[in-house]
Amino acid sequence: MREKKELNLFIGANIQRARENAGLTQEKLSELMDISPNHLSAIERGVYGISLENLYKLCMLLNESADFILLGKAPSNADNAIAQKIAAVRPECREQVMEGLSVLLELAKKK
Repeated sequence: MREKKELNLFIGANIQRARENAGLTQEKLSELMDISPNHLSAIERGVYGISLENLYKLCMLLNESADFILLGKAPSNADNAIAQKIAAVRPECREQVMEGLSVLLELAKKK
């Protein structure tokens, strides 16, 4: 039997909590993620780590932040406010907004 890593156990428990909060069964979530129920179960139990591709799918499907899945905490209110404002921007303009934010953040670091 594979040895469970502490980090995989922690992340797996967060995934299970997020799935249950969303009201989904392992079977339904695994179907949506296009993985087997056994694989999702192994991730939740910490037997396997989650791939970046599956982490991305999971976050999108559960409308959950990677902070919650990986760190066990939700982003701060400030992070949420910024993310909501960026999400409200038309997709074709988001790259320009992100470039502008990068410039502003670099200027703020210099002060």
